[in-house]
Amino acid sequence: MTTRVNAMGSIIFERGRRGSFRRVLLALVVITGLLLYVGAKVQIVRLGYQIEALENEKQEQERANRSLLIEVSSLASPARIEEIAVKRLGMVRPSKENVVIVKRNKPSSGPASHGSQRAAGRP
Repeated sequence: MTTRVNAMGSIIFERGRRGSFRRVLLALVVITGLLLYVGAKVQIVRLGYQIEALENEKQEQERANRSLLIEVSSLASPARIEEIAVKRLGMVRPSKENVVIVKRNKPSSGPASHGSQRAAGRP
């Protein structure tokens, strides 16, 4: 009879072990799912802060770029360049007699037209 009781006890014990193993496995799956969910949310929040910081930096860089463009336009103005040339470098405006205006000829239609004119006896 002891055999039957031992066999029955081991069957009961095995069932209890199986149920607790399933519970532990289910708990681990649920905990892992929660950790993944929370980790994803934390990553989303971090990326949000990083995006905000980069947008602020972009706005600062755009402001700096605008101010530099304004500075470039003021430094490159013809009036300022003329003032520096006259006051610092001692340059003077040339008289009208010394000014020569050079006009550019419009380029011809290409090298083929020159060759055809030479072949026809034209210079």
